[in-house]
Amino acid sequence: MNEANNRQAPIFSLTNEGEIQLSLPFFWVVVLLSLPYLGWEIYWFNKVGYPAFKWHTHLAVYYYACLFFYLFFSLLHRLFSFKKDLRLQVLLVTVFSTLALAEGALIATGTGDTYSEHIGHAYFSNYGSSKETYYRLHKPYEQYVIERPEFNYLRPCNSLGYSDVEWTMAKKKNEKRIACFGDSFTEGVGAPFDSCYVSQLRQMLQAEDSNITVMNAGISGDDPCVNFVNYRDKVAAFKPDILVQTLSSNDMNTDIATKGGLERFGPNETLHYKKGPWWEPIYALSYVSRLVFRALGYNELLLRVPFSTKVKEELNQKAIETFAAYAAEAKKQGAVLLVVLQPDQFAVYQKKFEYDLSPIVAYLKTLDHVKVCDLTPFYLNEFARNQDDIKTYYWPQDGHHNSKGYALMARSIQHSLDSLYLKN
Repeated sequence: MNEANNRQAPIFSLTNEGEIQLSLPFFWVVVLLSLPYLGWEIYWFNKVGYPAFKWHTHLAVYYYACLFFYLFFSLLHRLFSFKKDLRLQVLLVTVFSTLALAEGALIATGTGDTYSEHIGHAYFSNYGSSKETYYRLHKPYEQYVIERPEFNYLRPCNSLGYSDVEWTMAKKKNEKRIACFGDSFTEGVGAPFDSCYVSQLRQMLQAEDSNITVMNAGISGDDPCVNFVNYRDKVAAFKPDILVQTLSSNDMNTDIATKGGLERFGPNETLHYKKGPWWEPIYALSYVSRLVFRALGYNELLLRVPFSTKVKEELNQKAIETFAAYAAEAKKQGAVLLVVLQPDQFAVYQKKFEYDLSPIVAYLKTLDHVKVCDLTPFYLNEFARNQDDIKTYYWPQDGHHNSKGYALMARSIQHSLDSLYLKN
């Protein structure tokens, strides 16, 4: 047999036309080997959504993009005699290899991470989710773990699905009930179960008056809109006398801006969330694309910032509509609504809220059965008096309060309750 016939065919060769020609067997081996991984990624994306995207998913995007364009130009070549020259093919490989290297560097350094990725989780979309529920409650009696790179805490739930002790429906004589509503700062992300602000507030108030009951109806990711729906449909039956509702810049910049206001709650417990932009999958898949979108003025929530005057007016109106309904329901139930302006690290450092809450506060002050308390001055006075570094009150990476921060939050809310209600 001829020695030339025994020689293995080369993987690729350079043709007279100046193109790189892959051998047919090798080409189809590459394609076929690529299909299982692609099918696996598609399967998990359909199953869990964006959390299916891992570091290898981000890198694989550029491999499949390069493969796609190679197939595309090969098809043009076969159908229309489109010339593929060496320079085009080298450019194709160079561009996608460079993008893949840049992607890897961005992933390794965390440049472009969203908040959920920054705290060790996967990409999370704020726009609609098949896992979102009408009341956003945990399962009854569920025990779950709040896990971050900086902490890990086990949280139990009561029979209603709130992260709190069990509530009794029957109300004792002279009993005063306080129901606390809010987001992760109310639920207590960043502290053990007995060290969230609600638990510490309960201990403080009951030390003065055993007839005071404090209930934690806060769920991480909640905002005043879903808090109101929970109060109206779930918590009002327990007849709380005082409702403590937090309001923060995050409620406006994140939740209402991406989910909408009360219009998201439809009949028969249906949800109608806002849709994200069509390019969200590109943003979620590619760190490189995030640099481009952010250069165009979009933040990690895919919103153009800073908000225009029109957008701010729309957001303020949604908040005002929510609190109008909230106040009316509180009055109907004979309760008082205390709206607590909750400072985050930005508000404390800058001595102002990231989102201008003043139009909403001005409206709240016109409502019957509504009081407003800004915790920021109390925080700043505490820091100044004790000469504390405010970083000791927040987890540096996660951004939530630690136990010390929640103790400060509890004391400041206790001060507001004492001056407004409990000692009247």
